[in-house]
Amino acid sequence: MRTEVSFLLIALGQLCAVVMAQEQPAAVISPSGTERPIYLTHVTVIDTETGKESQDRTVVISGDRISEVRDSKGVKPPPDAKVVDGTGKYLIPGLWDMHLHSWNYEATFPIYIANGVTGVRDMFGPQDANKFRAELATKKRVTPHFYLASPIIDGHPKMWPTSIEVSTPEQARKVVDEQHERGADFIKVYSRLSRESYFAIIDESKHLNIPVEGHVPNQIGAWEASEAKQKSFEHLHGIPDACSDREEEMQPKIIAAPSFKERLRLHAEASRSHSEKKCQRLFVQFVKNNTWQVPTLTLNRAFGMLNDPQFTHDDRVRYFGGELRDLLTAKNDFRFTTWTAADFAAQRELYAYDQKVVGAMFRAGVPMLAGTDTGNPYCFPGFSLHDELALLVESGVSPLGALQAATRNAALFMDASDKYGSVSPGKVADLVLLKADPLQDVHNTTKISAVFLAGKEFDRAALDSMLRGAETAAKAESERSSTEAELRAVMAELHRAALEGDTEKTTSLMTDEYVQTDISGHF
Repeated sequence: MRTEVSFLLIALGQLCAVVMAQEQPAAVISPSGTERPIYLTHVTVIDTETGKESQDRTVVISGDRISEVRDSKGVKPPPDAKVVDGTGKYLIPGLWDMHLHSWNYEATFPIYIANGVTGVRDMFGPQDANKFRAELATKKRVTPHFYLASPIIDGHPKMWPTSIEVSTPEQARKVVDEQHERGADFIKVYSRLSRESYFAIIDESKHLNIPVEGHVPNQIGAWEASEAKQKSFEHLHGIPDACSDREEEMQPKIIAAPSFKERLRLHAEASRSHSEKKCQRLFVQFVKNNTWQVPTLTLNRAFGMLNDPQFTHDDRVRYFGGELRDLLTAKNDFRFTTWTAADFAAQRELYAYDQKVVGAMFRAGVPMLAGTDTGNPYCFPGFSLHDELALLVESGVSPLGALQAATRNAALFMDASDKYGSVSPGKVADLVLLKADPLQDVHNTTKISAVFLAGKEFDRAALDSMLRGAETAAKAESERSSTEAELRAVMAELHRAALEGDTEKTTSLMTDEYVQTDISGHF
């Protein structure tokens, strides 16, 4: 057993090195030692603002930027150029997943790129965003661009152990100041904030010109949060209640709800008293206040399907190991341990309501973003953004609208339309080359021929290699986790036997090679 543990640890280290090597694209260098331009020829370019498809275009990439987009007729790439033939293919900007939790799972970074996700909005950021960015830059890893939240700022009692809990307006203002200083791109607010703390965050953030994004706190509600200019609402929180004829009756119950499960049940109850007129007034307010919605339909659907074996038998789990696999498969997730069949049915009812609301929002012109809440059950890094786009279309969003939610809208939301969101000269060369037209069928966003990340090309072979590396590393990590669990069980039994004076059992266990190795594989 001692040899087996050591072998697994060494193998895991070697696999990590292999995966990192596979991530790196081959440099395209000219004989003079300078980086060669890339000519992507005869491709159909999709305009993410209008949906216009410009055929037989040549897109020139110089360094990390798009330098030209022109008609292919008469184009003669220079001798030192790398030519990529885009005949019969479609070019879109790199995709953004605008709601996930990923910064501390570095093994997932290449999986995003393999799925054409070149940028992410992380909704539970590190304590120090500046430090995170500096350390990530030194690692030279292939990684999506990050738009980083502060850590979650919550009220008492906070829901997650690593959130920042504030109980007073003074504490709330101090946290905003600290996170602004540490480089957070925005302040993430959460469900249990008091009214006083929430409005202190809003006021301090306005003073520092840093956006406030996140959950609609239970004590606030959608109408007030929009008027306060909270920039984004996640998961459609507050919408069933705000659109209900029973809002005044339901709000105190929601605030007093003792559990996550009970709040979901109350939201489902509120959705049954939906007022179309009231909801349309709310949407008008969202448009007026530029209140963005991030529906995370992937998450909302998954919560209702966790008791469905057909849904949970998802082969994509093979790309993830260890702690992350446990999260993605809801292993020991405290939120669902007491759920009954009726609870799952209520969540599915609420999800059907969410889909209707999303279609109505789209028709009303409410600005939307595509986000998955990756890190939650069956919300898979990279892969699930394509699920989200398909679910948006199922809900009544046009294919162009869904594509915009992950490209152009993301850039507009981040005030970064000078860098991202379209295939245009001057933009960062984050591009996805598709084998089929996503405006004809949004599922075609999965048919990826190549990905360009800041001008670096990953062809299909490179993307497949990245996925194989992730799968191999995940398998090794799972084997290591299994061995560690076995070791912990033996050590616990040894401890019990020693405390109880069971000398026969203690002697038996002491002769086993397990006790000669600690959990880290050290002797």
